[in-house]
Amino acid sequence: MRVRYLLVCLLVVKHVVQQNAQEISGDILANELNKVADSVGWSFLQNEYNKMRYQETRLDGKKQVREIAGKIGGRMIKVDNALKKLKEAVEEDQLSSIEAPQDCCVDRNYQENIRFRTQVSEEEICYSKPSYVIPENLKFPSSKVLAVMKSNLDVKHLQFQYIGLNSGLYINYPATKLTDCDTYDPRFRPFYVSTTTTIPRDVVVVLETSSAMRGDKLFEAKHAVITVMETLGIEDRFGLIVFNDDVKTLKECYENQLVPVTSATTKSFRDFLTSQVGEGGTDFTAALRKAFMFFKANMSAEKNNRDNILLFVSAGEHQNEKGNPLEVIREENEALQNRVVINTFGIGTGLNSDDKELLRNMAEQTLNNNSYGYVKSGKTTFFPNNKGTSLREAMGTYYDYFSVPISLSPTYTQLYKDFFSNESIITGCLPIAFNGAFSGVVCADILISELVAEILYLQQEEFSYAFIMDGEERTLVHPLLPDPRDVEAKEQDINNIYNFETSGDSQQSLNAVFYWTPIIAPGSNFSLCIVTEQNNIVRNIESIPQPSQGDFLYHRWDLNQWPAPFCRHFNRYATQEKSTVKLSPDAFIEAYSYTGVKETEVRVKQYKDYLSGDIFTNPGLKVSAVKSIRLTYPIEKFWTTTSREEAPYLVWRYVMTENGVTRVYPGVRLTDDYDYKLRPWYHRTVSQKTVNVVSAPYEDSWGSGRVISLTKTILQGGTNPDRKLEAVIGTDFSIFYFNQMLEDRYPICAARSNYSCILIDNSGFLVMHPFFIETTSSINSQIHLTYKEGRISRLLIEKGIMYRQPCRDTGNKKEQFTYRVKLPDSLLSGIVDSKEGYQLRPVPGSNLFLILKQRRMLDEESCCNSEHSTSPNSIQCSVEECTCLCYKDLSFNECKNEYVSTRGFVPCSPQLPTLRSVSTPEKDKTKNLPTCFPTDCACRKTESDCFRTSGCSWCTSDKDGNVGDGFCDLKEICPSQQCLKDDCSVKSRGSECYPTVSEPVNVWLYIGVSVAVVASVIIFIVFAVFIFRKIRQNSTDDTYLDAAHDFDMTNKPPLDCEDYNTAPNYYLAELSATSEESINTKAS
Repeated sequence: MRVRYLLVCLLVVKHVVQQNAQEISGDILANELNKVADSVGWSFLQNEYNKMRYQETRLDGKKQVREIAGKIGGRMIKVDNALKKLKEAVEEDQLSSIEAPQDCCVDRNYQENIRFRTQVSEEEICYSKPSYVIPENLKFPSSKVLAVMKSNLDVKHLQFQYIGLNSGLYINYPATKLTDCDTYDPRFRPFYVSTTTTIPRDVVVVLETSSAMRGDKLFEAKHAVITVMETLGIEDRFGLIVFNDDVKTLKECYENQLVPVTSATTKSFRDFLTSQVGEGGTDFTAALRKAFMFFKANMSAEKNNRDNILLFVSAGEHQNEKGNPLEVIREENEALQNRVVINTFGIGTGLNSDDKELLRNMAEQTLNNNSYGYVKSGKTTFFPNNKGTSLREAMGTYYDYFSVPISLSPTYTQLYKDFFSNESIITGCLPIAFNGAFSGVVCADILISELVAEILYLQQEEFSYAFIMDGEERTLVHPLLPDPRDVEAKEQDINNIYNFETSGDSQQSLNAVFYWTPIIAPGSNFSLCIVTEQNNIVRNIESIPQPSQGDFLYHRWDLNQWPAPFCRHFNRYATQEKSTVKLSPDAFIEAYSYTGVKETEVRVKQYKDYLSGDIFTNPGLKVSAVKSIRLTYPIEKFWTTTSREEAPYLVWRYVMTENGVTRVYPGVRLTDDYDYKLRPWYHRTVSQKTVNVVSAPYEDSWGSGRVISLTKTILQGGTNPDRKLEAVIGTDFSIFYFNQMLEDRYPICAARSNYSCILIDNSGFLVMHPFFIETTSSINSQIHLTYKEGRISRLLIEKGIMYRQPCRDTGNKKEQFTYRVKLPDSLLSGIVDSKEGYQLRPVPGSNLFLILKQRRMLDEESCCNSEHSTSPNSIQCSVEECTCLCYKDLSFNECKNEYVSTRGFVPCSPQLPTLRSVSTPEKDKTKNLPTCFPTDCACRKTESDCFRTSGCSWCTSDKDGNVGDGFCDLKEICPSQQCLKDDCSVKSRGSECYPTVSEPVNVWLYIGVSVAVVASVIIFIVFAVFIFRKIRQNSTDDTYLDAAHDFDMTNKPPLDCEDYNTAPNYYLAELSATSEESINTKAS
């Protein structure tokens, strides 16, 4: 009863205090964020680096580009040597074994393999063949070939090796389970076809669609045409003509030119084929003239250095009155020096002898004269029984009828996604010959992330980067292309260098130097370019700090001994005693030697012994990484003492250095491929140096619930204003703690029925919003202001404070629109709009803006109705000013695979890659362990006290969502303030934790005291307002609100009646009806 009466009293006081809205100040929150940053050790660690002396060195771009190109070229030479070994073994073996190996399409008990990202057997090969290949007389490689394939595994960047034969047989190593074996034919794949010529091909298919082709004939012919497209490589071009009485092609740019086979053109051709039906008669001559027009159009624009192939498919019912096809072929091809080779295919039983003779003569070009150029005869094939697979095989191997050169250098495919890992690879192949005749290919897949590891882990500084392109100006690796390690990115064939290096408008101009050099290796036409800022200076710490006992505890608990006490930090196995360190490839002199290599106990011991000074042989660590390990070690003591005592609400504490060192507390194990440089929060922090960068809320994957991150850069020591990055320090804390802190520092935020306090970052994404507190659903993505606050969004857009920021999404041919939030020079201190009932204030020294909004009837109206997790690529922009994150289509020439214009567009930053991470289960290790944080959650009787420790959560509803009296419990039991257990009840009312002496309660006494308190507060407020107004008349207007932290503690309610939402004695200003006129001072 006593508690109830006093809470009523306090609610009355609170109501009186908040009759008028206060003008909020971002300075208050800025001060709190600075406290958080210092609680995690920002000032402490920055001071450590400030003590260091630095030596400046000018970057030698010429030397660096030569070194990196030499390493990449050396790996390509290893690929060439591996392929030549395999080629020699196969040609010597001549497929001598009649014993069939394992069938690739039969399930076997294969073992999971980290290197190949799937289940394999490195002890055997497997085979597959399409269903139309006759199994009789098939022969297979012997054990000698298998031995060579095994030895090639020493080449670290090689993946699967395989043999494709001209019989359609396919051999794969290591053995694994494949799919689509009945239809997979290696002869139709670009890796195979690319070895059959030394120059590119122009291929035109002429397909009859008359009534004679109805039904299965047309269906199978369409399938065969698609197969022809699939054979073409990155330098080949394609054209398609369908005809009956009329000749039809795709419209627009497809009508008069051959086009490269890309994802866009392939889709257009497929759609065009699908729409065709068999009807009408035939006109061979018109179709042939159109086909030769394609060849002429492309030859007029370039030198003749391409094979020209025409594939003609017909049911054979030519109408003679429309002209002689042989005369058309003579006339058109002689104008092209007889360069075009014609293969003809006759389908069905309707072909009479005259039809067959005509098709043969067309292939042999019987009327053509060699005096105009040597006539190359093609081949004619008939399919009287309409065997579609035979037509597909014949058309798909059109190249088989030409002289196949036996190249001594490998050919390489375009970049594509590996079936198993979905990482980017290229395939290198060499042709094989039996008895001097082309018989197939030997190939190997090459993992791009391993081939170009130096580029991915290049110490880029802030304005340096590298890329690789080939001799046809196609880009293999570039910062604006999807990362080759990304397992979720789609294949991108818009890769011309002009899309990335001549991208129109730039937001920042720098004097840059381009360092070029070729990558020298057999079959390579690649070049490497490193771009650096002119006069690029690198500053390195002069001396190496001395090792300290225990400064390096590696994160792998399975490979080195961790010190006790051990504990359970949410769902992670941890040590309270120490921080743990992880090394990414950036920490090593040769990043290539680290990536994809399984760590061992021996290797970890080498790290430890070298860092402690017990051995002098460097296990490959950069000197700068060694310095970072030792320089960040002192913060461990700060974390385990000061930080833990003063900021128990912090969930994780971590520092990530620019040279690949991660230190985290409590000490836990990270995933082996964890790389903080591939995380959005790291990029946001680096791009906003010197400020506190606060993230949008997210669900912590390590079990600590809904959290917010605060991160800040550690810069090089000294007074240079252009100091470069040394590290990023950060911490996570509960969003519910953050909300309580806001309501404590801004009491008006606690009046949730009348006001909403909202935090947004400088891109307009919500950092704090009532939705985050009220929802029990997981937060799986960032939410933009436009999705939740339509009224505020429109007002900010009208004032030009929030504006759309465009960029070009190169791969998707779209102009994306996101938002930026920036106050104009005239409103740097923020805005107060009394009419609309909202304020917006910058939070100095951070990426945040604080909004105080008065709730109104139409507040729920948003700018868009789509799901808030939708990306800008999913919603087309409307004509409204306030829209979702959206896109507009860009003008793109599919036929040339290039944008109509690159001027006026800034490319979007590529999506950060998603890696194929494998976590080690720790459930058995955490069982029965104590928690790393205090376990007295049940003794914390108020919501504010509950959230002041990282491991506790305030439960407001049970498992079924029924709201009840709040109580404090472990966060794992009550994440997002909803209990997950069947027994959801108060575990302790506090008497066990804080025993008190029970005394009789005089209710009337409390009522009297309460009335007196209310009266005193009213008198105090009147007096304070009077004094405040007198001050405003005689001093500079200061619209920022500062908390009076020295209020009288003697009047504080008893401990068991403490309410976190009770306002301290802040001095509150009235919200003026003309509030904007007084917003002028303390701008920052």
